[in-house]
Amino acid sequence: MNCKTLTALVVIAANLPGQALAHTGNDHIHGIASGFLHPFFGLDHLLAMIAVGLIAARLGHSALFRLPLAFVSAMVAGAAYALTGVTVPLVETAIITSVVLLGAALIANAKIPVTLTITGAATFGFFHGFAHGTEGPAAAPLGHILGFVGGTVILHITGIAACHLLARHGTGPMPALRIIGTGIMGAGIGLAFIA
Repeated sequence: MNCKTLTALVVIAANLPGQALAHTGNDHIHGIASGFLHPFFGLDHLLAMIAVGLIAARLGHSALFRLPLAFVSAMVAGAAYALTGVTVPLVETAIITSVVLLGAALIANAKIPVTLTITGAATFGFFHGFAHGTEGPAAAPLGHILGFVGGTVILHITGIAACHLLARHGTGPMPALRIIGTGIMGAGIGLAFIA
């Protein structure tokens, strides 16, 4: 995937939520904006979503698309489940655990089966989505969901692009991915102490 393709994908993803509800009221616009910004201003969400992109790019082949798709699909399911009013215990613990484990996966570079990796990404996505769903504006839940889907896709693409850029420079991406993974895992551990 070249830089022009990645740039085009980012532009398209950034505009999808706005285009989907361009002719609706202000509540939906507010919902889209709050949903879109949520992954960028929550360090736990930001790190996990970039890590999913990095891992997807490192695995390559079908995982390049299947891993982010599993995360986003489960995230939407988690948000929809939250809108039913049901409570799920230990959501924040699961989110912080996802940051630590995704960082550890980058460090280890283990040969984990793609199916298991996708299942893990979907599980993490569900908890991230549940948190998004509980924190969104009640007046515009659909707009909020569309917004955070757009934000998440951009963060996944950012991780994928970063991995591809690292692969083009030096001896390969693994030393840099291990450093990034150490930072992500360390941040997750830090978040566990302040949560």
